[in-house]
Amino acid sequence: MKIKSNLSLLLKYIIKYKGFKFKFETLKDAFAIMPYGLNKKLAKDIDVVIQFELTGDEAQTTHLIIKNQKCEFIKGLYDNPTVTINSDSKLWLDITNGDIDATKAFLDKKYKMIGNASVMLNFDKLFDKSANIESIKDRPQDYEYKSFKPKKIKNIVVFDGGARNKKFSKTTLMVDKFVEGAKSTGAIVEEFKLSKLDIHHCDGCYMCWTKMPGECVHKDAMTELREKYRSADLVIFASPLYIFNVTGIMKHFMDRLLPILKPYMLLDEQDGHISHPDRFPELGEQGFVVFSASGFPDVDGNFDGLKGMYRAWDSHNENIHLMGEFFLTASEMLPQPVYKDRRDAVEKACFDAGVQVVNEGKINYKFMSVVSNPRVTHKNFQNLADSFWARLDGKKAYFREMIRL
Repeated sequence: MKIKSNLSLLLKYIIKYKGFKFKFETLKDAFAIMPYGLNKKLAKDIDVVIQFELTGDEAQTTHLIIKNQKCEFIKGLYDNPTVTINSDSKLWLDITNGDIDATKAFLDKKYKMIGNASVMLNFDKLFDKSANIESIKDRPQDYEYKSFKPKKIKNIVVFDGGARNKKFSKTTLMVDKFVEGAKSTGAIVEEFKLSKLDIHHCDGCYMCWTKMPGECVHKDAMTELREKYRSADLVIFASPLYIFNVTGIMKHFMDRLLPILKPYMLLDEQDGHISHPDRFPELGEQGFVVFSASGFPDVDGNFDGLKGMYRAWDSHNENIHLMGEFFLTASEMLPQPVYKDRRDAVEKACFDAGVQVVNEGKINYKFMSVVSNPRVTHKNFQNLADSFWARLDGKKAYFREMIRL
């Protein structure tokens, strides 16, 4: 009887994925047929345990094991599941049948996912024999970054131009991991949160180039920050993307660095490029790295302004050179449980880059490309983003609804 019942369910399953409308009447039926419908190609490298703790009409505790291109349902608790789903059974049946969008239901807090929920991002495709997961290619390198001798970089200074604190800032998340890596190899790091400091805007008076060379008429935090900036072996500029460029406070900071340059014109005889000479050439060469997070899923067309400004900072400065650009795309999705694998990859790439820049005096582009790859199709990104903002429509507080890092 069991074989006959499963064959009947399998027939219904085939009908369902041939384009005909078929809905499971119970979760028992849905769970029973899943082992027969596993897309083995997509399940090739998957080794997970998904635990379901369901309440309501079909209350049950059971777990799905997907391993070695096979899957099976087993009743009872699993000691250490990859992810646990806490849901009403009727809700999960509606999600399984496609009557309710799983992303929207999760954002509306109708069910919970505990643990590494990355496998749930493409869960439906795992049980569609004809499905393919679109591969998101890494963005190719388009700039020649500076390298220094190994162990040259010992002193690092971070200028954080973001408004958010560490609980919510994705830009700071990257910087913290980079700094952690650098410190693990012996680097000394100082960090400055620009929004907490007294930084006046530049008046454009050029007094720093005329009456008081190298000094500014404004005696504020920038007096110390300019010294910290120029004496560092490596400078980190950290700013989330605000209207296709840096934040206002970061731009004020950049403007107020003018006194470290001389007003004269420096001509590069090889390429004809003209820039301003360094006021303190005796301090030698230094490197800089840029970190920025954006809600958009693409680098191109979004980071162009910020990228252009810092690349010009490289080409128009005599002794400071760009060593790396970490542009985090689709960043607001990073705290979501289904993107844990991506977050882990981003954190590791930034940490490893921090280690490498100190030990080897360079940063491999592969670390930057890991950060820039959103690992999600534009359609999936749009669905998640729209569901998130629709849920916040009319709400008072954005941060109350955010998942903290």
